Amino acid sequence: MQMNPGTGRNSFDWIHIAKGIGIILVVIGHCHLKPSPTYWAEIRTIIYFFHMPLFFILSGYLYSHGKYSYSSLMKNKVKRLIYPFISIAGSFFLIKYVAGQFITLWNPINIESIYALLIDPMHSFMPLLWFLHALFLIFAIYPLARLFLSNLSIMFLLLAINFFLGNDYLVFGRALSFMPFFVFGAILRESGKLSKLAIGADWRYVLAPVMMFFLAYMLRSSVRIIYDYGYPVKTFLGISGSLFVINASHAIAALLDKRTKSMLLQIGYYSMTIYLLHSLFESAVRIGFSHVFKNIQAPFELIAFISITCGIVFPLVIEKNVLRKFSITKKFVLGLD
Repeated sequence: MQMNPGTGRNSFDWIHIAKGIGIILVVIGHCHLKPSPTYWAEIRTIIYFFHMPLFFILSGYLYSHGKYSYSSLMKNKVKRLIYPFISIAGSFFLIKYVAGQFITLWNPINIESIYALLIDPMHSFMPLLWFLHALFLIFAIYPLARLFLSNLSIMFLLLAINFFLGNDYLVFGRALSFMPFFVFGAILRESGKLSKLAIGADWRYVLAPVMMFFLAYMLRSSVRIIYDYGYPVKTFLGISGSLFVINASHAIAALLDKRTKSMLLQIGYYSMTIYLLHSLFESAVRIGFSHVFKNIQAPFELIAFISITCGIVFPLVIEKNVLRKFSITKKFVLGLD
């Protein structure tokens, strides 16, 4: 669903606000500077438990089962996900090929990283494309599964598969690992009782998932038997952390001032481009301070702030002022008509 960000009240404002908060957390989580303080590593660890599950939950929430034929759905997802996948992969191939001639890259161009792009993008030269890869596969699998199974049956089946088999296998591993979050989003959309129980703007809705998240997080860190049940615990952490962001977004949409809402709506509206391009600008800041300005003793917090700000602002400006101006980039980079 693609809606223009506005300052007026809209029933879906909270979704764009949640995307805005989520993508800010993604950029923070990917700000991996060396050396970095211990507290920063802890913050990134906490964020990683729910920043991507949030986007799968929102995708599931926005999905309406049976609204479109399977062929129409797949055509739409090829346009929305595969076109950007191919264009971003091609663009970063050229950028990294040139950059690799001058600096050492964390994810260099080689035969293995090119092959991994198709079977396991997380280990390719463009790891961020795993999200598009996994989400496309989920959209391909989920409607077919719903022909035979209920959401709850699909959820329990996926939990069992991931618990016993893990996700360390090619092509479908990461999609099946994150699919329970998509299904949870679909359940929230279709179950009025659960939605009413779990989602709201009241402070209790915001506080409850935070308390559940940190209780589970502390137990996981200190109790061995809980840590051993890795996937179910991670799923619980992903859902509770995501519910915190979702309910905080409801509260922001209902209570905060127009300027704050407008800023988060804008960031959320451009979240996909921020996701796909933020690493380019974060890396530029990291390389700048480690190579070009290596004699400047800037504090870690300043470098992190500049890196995160550039990772959010520059992709937003590029989409708003460049990618949406030309039909070819609008279609093949953004996946829009």
